[in-house]
Amino acid sequence: MRLKIKGVIGYLIIVVIFLSFFSEGKAQSPVSVSGYISEMPSFSWEKKGGQTLLDNLIHNRIKLGFEPNPNLNVRLEIRNRIFWGETVNATPLYKFFIDNDQGWVDMSFNWGSGKSYLVNTVIDRLSLERIWGKFQVRVGRQRVNWSQSNVWNPNDIFNSYSYFDFDYPERPGMDGVRMQYYTGVSSRLEAVLKMDGNNHLTSALLYGFNKIGYDIQLIAGQVTQDDLILGLGWGGNIADAGFYGEFSFLSPFQDKLDNIYLMSVGASYTFKNSLTLTGEYLYSSNLNSSFKDFKNVSLTSSSIKELSVTDNSYMLSLSFPVNPLLNVSLSYVGFSYPVFKNFYIAPNVEYSIKDNLFITGVFQLYSQTSKTGDQLSISSFIRLKKVF
Repeated sequence: MRLKIKGVIGYLIIVVIFLSFFSEGKAQSPVSVSGYISEMPSFSWEKKGGQTLLDNLIHNRIKLGFEPNPNLNVRLEIRNRIFWGETVNATPLYKFFIDNDQGWVDMSFNWGSGKSYLVNTVIDRLSLERIWGKFQVRVGRQRVNWSQSNVWNPNDIFNSYSYFDFDYPERPGMDGVRMQYYTGVSSRLEAVLKMDGNNHLTSALLYGFNKIGYDIQLIAGQVTQDDLILGLGWGGNIADAGFYGEFSFLSPFQDKLDNIYLMSVGASYTFKNSLTLTGEYLYSSNLNSSFKDFKNVSLTSSSIKELSVTDNSYMLSLSFPVNPLLNVSLSYVGFSYPVFKNFYIAPNVEYSIKDNLFITGVFQLYSQTSKTGDQLSISSFIRLKKVF
């Protein structure tokens, strides 16, 4: 039976606010409070039907830590969002999509909703960590990051995410237990158990070590009690360029003919003028060249089986710090069929107004050509973000 603790979210928020005042000015306080708040108006347009949408999002994150000693740590992070605009009005089921908590414990709550607005809170981190020398255990909602790649992560079996969701840098968490034992200076053994909202268990072991200058990881386990998974990941350098990748093999317990192979390979190089060039490629054997709708991966990715929309995908990006306050970047994601007709382009500009105040402009263009007709959608965002 799935646990639901929506009724205690308000209480936890009050506790966080109280502790933030309690810890203020106390240099040795075991309590730490940080976070951010952002204001982001947006505009989107779709060629099909000529639909235009004007929206606004206020996004607040509160991060609370309690560390009474170096061997014990409690972590609580709360995500608050206020949506209003034409997307809420045009999508009757939008509030259910936002309130869809995938964890074993339901920690999402819609405070209120109306014709054009929605207020949602979700706890995406709530964990207790205990350390005994080389051994440590973390229990609760947490992020288990087994990724080596930047865009597509076949090894991220516990909490996969969408590369296109730029306003969620923390990424989703999972409900479970993570145990780590450091067998050496650069080697470790991990065991993770995850339970999702459907009471499906995902469990895996990871052995990580360093060899010839590469961080290498080997993975074995089961995914949602349906598939056996074997994985490999690496990260290192070739000359002055970063070189990384991940491989996962999934074999269903029921039908061995439906084996799945997932592989991502990437490289990154920074020139002397600080210009960074990155490229990454993904192959998914369970997908084909028939293009699916971008909406399948534009907001969330609930499984490593759905990291992209076609069997072959690739990304190229450029990032350049014009000066210490201004950074510009450009990303291009292409999909295999037809070549150069299905793609995503996203230029990004970020300026630091102050040390803790940033303004960011993001433009997203999706283009899709298929047998059912061409699709083109454009979105633009302006985000003002204050970090505290």
